[in-house]
Amino acid sequence: MPYWNRSGGSDHLVVASHDYGACFHAMEDLAISSGVPDFLRKSIILQTFAQNKHHPCQDVDHIQIPPYVAPIQVLQRWPPPEQHVRNIWAFFRGKMEIHPKNISGRIYSRGIRTTIWRKFSHSKKFYIKRKKSEHYQSEILRSIFCLCPLGWAPWSPRIVESVVFGCVPVIIADDIALPYSHVINWNKISLTVPERDVHKLDRILQHVALKNLTVIQNNLWKEENRRALLYIDPMVKGDATWQILDQLARKKLAMSENLRLRL
Repeated sequence: MPYWNRSGGSDHLVVASHDYGACFHAMEDLAISSGVPDFLRKSIILQTFAQNKHHPCQDVDHIQIPPYVAPIQVLQRWPPPEQHVRNIWAFFRGKMEIHPKNISGRIYSRGIRTTIWRKFSHSKKFYIKRKKSEHYQSEILRSIFCLCPLGWAPWSPRIVESVVFGCVPVIIADDIALPYSHVINWNKISLTVPERDVHKLDRILQHVALKNLTVIQNNLWKEENRRALLYIDPMVKGDATWQILDQLARKKLAMSENLRLRL
């Protein structure tokens, strides 16, 4: 198309909401071996995938964006998170592999979800379910801690769902980068558990519950955190779409400043 050809895509934004962003494969080894397609390398990529260390699927100009959670369900269907009775201590509902190696020979979730299932599925403190439920959102609203382990990719919509429904995200995905960390202080609203310590989840959560849970919840329940992760329609200042435009404006300003310095 002429709009693409005039610049080779350098004035385009491309949303790449795949497991590994601009690399089009759900399996990390295949995503890395394929790399970012040449036709995308001049564009700005909006992707949910990001890590704090170098990764070939980040070798492109990109902005990390949060996964989509329907804002109407958060803002209109449910009261604010601080108004809910939270009688589930630690919650997870989703894919749990009893035997982590799948038919391809790859280990799902690096074995993390299997460890959680085997060690905690029969604990009275952990509410862990493998099947889908129409009550999923209400379960999050009833929960104090929401487990967010990696799947094939490190990021998960569960992280956003946990924040917007007021359940403390327990992020188990080494080296993960979290969206909009320039405006959301993730250290104050979530827990990060190293993958090697997943077998100690009960002790880690109990320590937090006794020490500083109230402080974390008070930070988590601030309205600006929910707003920053939701794509509200129409857009409002500070929401997820507004954050994209703000970061694009910052990129443009930085490019202009670099050009001025070179001249």
